[in-house]
Amino acid sequence: MVSENSKIYEKYFDLDKIVDSIREYLPNFDIAKFKKAFEFAETHHKNQFRRSGDPYIIHPVETVKNLVKLHADEDTLAAALLHDVPEDTNATINDIEKEFGNEIAFLVDGITKLSKVYYRNDMQERQIESLKKLLIHTAKDPRVVLIKLADRLHNMQTLDFVPNPEKRARISKETLEIYVPIANLLGIQGLKAELEDLCFRHLHPQEFNQLRDKMLDTNERHKETLKEMTKLIDSELKERGVKAYVYGREKSLYSIYKKISSANRSI
Repeated sequence: MVSENSKIYEKYFDLDKIVDSIREYLPNFDIAKFKKAFEFAETHHKNQFRRSGDPYIIHPVETVKNLVKLHADEDTLAAALLHDVPEDTNATINDIEKEFGNEIAFLVDGITKLSKVYYRNDMQERQIESLKKLLIHTAKDPRVVLIKLADRLHNMQTLDFVPNPEKRARISKETLEIYVPIANLLGIQGLKAELEDLCFRHLHPQEFNQLRDKMLDTNERHKETLKEMTKLIDSELKERGVKAYVYGREKSLYSIYKKISSANRSI
């Protein structure tokens, strides 16, 4: 077992499985350092809870899981576990530096500084552009931006627990205007698409539900066609000695919505 404390959270996550998924792309992953970061964060977030009622430690762990999909390095993953500790607990950046060294403390400090860059709902386009530049400049290291994006993704995944609809709309608008373009700039298309669809669901719920239902029906009807097409292209490439992985990618709902809206067409 990676951590005795993780037994408490068995219904939320399996830390051993997370470690296994990290070791698939980081064979020399320092499990001891990761375990230490988890236990440090768990201890300092003890008795803190999310709006969902879940123990707070669930959030940094989910942030880590989002980063594992991006094959983040071990310092980034440890920093993700610790990213809210200086802001939300009595532990400081100096405490983190003593326990985990300069590199991880630098990343955590970068996240803490980013939390002080504020978005306003009535910002003009040029102000939004300036804020995006400020976020990237303040981060100094692209890994800080990665942690922030992974953190924002989990916050969007749990946005239903924010009771105020106006606040949900403001957070979604901020995500769409600030974080989605940054994810696009970094070429993280999977994360970008997921953020977009979550924002779409909260900003335009009726259109989201209509389009989702339509796409579920369409995807089901075209599933076999896609399989045949993938198989055919794969076969033709192999016959010609071309090494490739062929797969079908579902277009994001928000991307479809933007396209039909700009063309002034119905679903």
